[in-house]
Amino acid sequence: MMNRILKSTLLFFVFVGLFSCKDDDTVTIYVVPYAEQEPIDNAAIVEFLTNNYFNEEEFIAPVVNFSYDIEFSTDQMAGSYTRTPLIDYVNTVINNFTIETKTITVSDVDHTLYILKIVQGLGTSKPRFCDEAFLSYEGMTLEKDVFDNALNPVKLDLSATVKGFSESVSEFNIADNVDAVGDGTFDYENYGVGAVFMPSGLGYYASPAGGISAYAPLIFKLKVYGTTVLDHDSDGVPTYVEDLNGNHDLSDDNTDLDIFPNFLDPNDDNDPILSKNEANIVVYPMFLDGSTEPMLGVNEYEIERVVNDNVVPNEITITTATYIDTDGDGVLDYLDSDS
Repeated sequence: MMNRILKSTLLFFVFVGLFSCKDDDTVTIYVVPYAEQEPIDNAAIVEFLTNNYFNEEEFIAPVVNFSYDIEFSTDQMAGSYTRTPLIDYVNTVINNFTIETKTITVSDVDHTLYILKIVQGLGTSKPRFCDEAFLSYEGMTLEKDVFDNALNPVKLDLSATVKGFSESVSEFNIADNVDAVGDGTFDYENYGVGAVFMPSGLGYYASPAGGISAYAPLIFKLKVYGTTVLDHDSDGVPTYVEDLNGNHDLSDDNTDLDIFPNFLDPNDDNDPILSKNEANIVVYPMFLDGSTEPMLGVNEYEIERVVNDNVVPNEITITTATYIDTDGDGVLDYLDSDS
């Protein structure tokens, strides 16, 4: 049941064409404006949080080989233990658990994500909204009907997922320790664990997908193990750096105004020099046994991190690119057509 989290085209526009048999016989499908739907979705999410609990008692005192699986239930009592309503966790820390709110604006309408943080994760980094994440997840409706899952960890390009998903995964740290089991698998320790409750405007909105109705708020349970910085156009500029205005929308950054946004354009300024040749590349080898990572300079970004266990035990190699401004006009060379 994979790939329900991937972005989808609004299918209702296709439906209009399919039902338009004659010039004078066109079916018009009404799409609820975001400003009208958002408060409906938010109220539904708040109602769910008010009437549901999670298995907090298992996370407070985890047993050996505990799976760290989240279970939602309307049962407040678990044996003699009294659970806390989910709504009480909103922007409040109880037993080291909390539900953080995050505001995402879509078409000038603010939408609220409710991100349940059970384990923040102890790794040193988080996946960015456009990075690759190594994770497992389960997607369900507010009625707790599961429509998608990846119970075995998978690698996902977060830029290709619905906005509520990418903006939530990016709030968790990765695992802080990875051990090879010896059979080709790995054990991850202290990884991020949580869930997100998202309004339909940050999911599929008016486009029904398999098992998801139109305008359905969604829940995703998350376990975040690792991350990789992506460079979608292989131009030496990490994709997250190509988000020049910082709005987490990669489609509206297009320096040379051609048909390709910067993150898909190997020559962002359309000059004779490719972007990858307008940066200084540096490689830092380092050990994983507590050595300090390199302090990156101004306009220096990590573009690759490789584990070298098969060459030198407990060593990784970090490759960075430093972008320069040769003519001193305040515009970096890879974005400056006359540099």
